[in-house]
Amino acid sequence: MEDTKADFTMTFRQLSEITQDQLKELRIPEEFWALQDLGKHKLFSEWVSMYLLRLSRNKGDSDTRRRTRMTTVNPRYVLRNWMAESAVQKAKLNDFSEVHLLQQILQHPFQRQQAAEKAGYSLRPPPWARDLKVSCSS
Repeated sequence: MEDTKADFTMTFRQLSEITQDQLKELRIPEEFWALQDLGKHKLFSEWVSMYLLRLSRNKGDSDTRRRTRMTTVNPRYVLRNWMAESAVQKAKLNDFSEVHLLQQILQHPFQRQQAAEKAGYSLRPPPWARDLKVSCSS
């Protein structure tokens, strides 16, 4: 993950959502963009094999139970710099809609939410945010 500069949060979340069959076949759907990024690494298929072997050691565990368990500890939504920046810019114009949306979404970060999906909160950061730098004192 470090070599590919993968998004750790979304990589773990997408591992929570992908099926073992999809991994076995190295069939990574487009919506799993963080796993696709990871899949560009030359050792990805070897890593997948080791991961699947590790999962097989969980005797009596089903793929459905694994995914359910993993989605309860790997959030789908986290506050990103670009989301905060977008909310701040709107708030400067006295539009607090995105602040309220973020407050609503982040109360349940493990649950897929239609409003969050529509806002793109589980997608790659937008191109304009590529060089965004935010410090704790911002």
